[in-house]
Amino acid sequence: MRYILLSILAIVCINSFSQQKDSFSVQLFAEVYASSVPNKPYNQLRPAYHYNYTKANTAGLNLALARVHYSSKNFRTNIGFMAGDYPKANLAAEEPWARNIYEANAGYKLSKQKELWFDVGILPSHIGSETAIGKENWSATRSITADNSPYYETGAKLSFKPNIKWNFALLALTGWQRITIPKNQNWPAVGTQITFTPTSKFTINSSTFFGNIVTGSKNGNRYYSNLYTNIVLNNKASLNLGWDLGIQESNNYTTNFVWSGLIAAIRYQLKPNKWSITIRYERFLDKKNLLFTLSENIYHEFNVHHGSVNLDFLAVKNLLVRVEANYQQAPFPIFRKGTQLVHNMFSAFFICSYNFQYSK
Repeated sequence: MRYILLSILAIVCINSFSQQKDSFSVQLFAEVYASSVPNKPYNQLRPAYHYNYTKANTAGLNLALARVHYSSKNFRTNIGFMAGDYPKANLAAEEPWARNIYEANAGYKLSKQKELWFDVGILPSHIGSETAIGKENWSATRSITADNSPYYETGAKLSFKPNIKWNFALLALTGWQRITIPKNQNWPAVGTQITFTPTSKFTINSSTFFGNIVTGSKNGNRYYSNLYTNIVLNNKASLNLGWDLGIQESNNYTTNFVWSGLIAAIRYQLKPNKWSITIRYERFLDKKNLLFTLSENIYHEFNVHHGSVNLDFLAVKNLLVRVEANYQQAPFPIFRKGTQLVHNMFSAFFICSYNFQYSK
């Protein structure tokens, strides 16, 4: 993987001198937060299935990001580096040299007449509507579904946009959200994406993944499907609906692990470009505990109802202030309250982010 990154940097340098520059941009983004969790978990951490805003009853830096984008008529590249609680949690399985890389990719346009691109490197994930950059999401915190599906991926992507309504992509990947390839993992994995936008008020997206996964003792082939739609109801209200389904083979191939996530969110602009409110409901079900197991080795069914309400305020240009009330409930005791396990957890968040963008 190091050689791929060096190759991308070499391509960037060559193209910077050999092609006329069409666009260049720099993004600096920082997001800080403070959380309140009345359960007061003894380790001062939110549940391990969350990879953003991981600290409980304290403040933290979730993400500090620096990105550079360059593109010409037939070439484009993106390089980004990051720090904070998000990369510390979500990239813990990567080699130390890779843990602060947000993205590093380069692409060539393969057709003069059509939007046919080939990109290679560390790419943003083709799965889901949420990203690690808080300001890009309706809800202040991430959903359980988003935190347990890829935010990034590594490999090659062939994308084709025949018109403004359709977009198609085919991917060959190193694995499920991996920069470095785990030992004994078969690769490449395969991904697909189809996006249909018949009007500016309606988008539907279908993304899939198929590949071999190494996750401790639970190794096997994984199939994942992500389906979501965004609907603009009127000039103030928008609706997002999503359904994710994962299936993974067990070691003995006699049964499968199955998990799913359902999400519904509605955003209302109280004052466009100033105040907005988002209400979200999520149901996440992982009966055989493939993705999350309590450290006490208590194997309760992971079955969580997740609701949140957040209020957003764009204080000044590029400065976004968000507050959120978040509630999670389960039929089995899986949430920490001190050193005990209980059925529910309430959390409150104050999040402030600043985004600087320079384009030329």
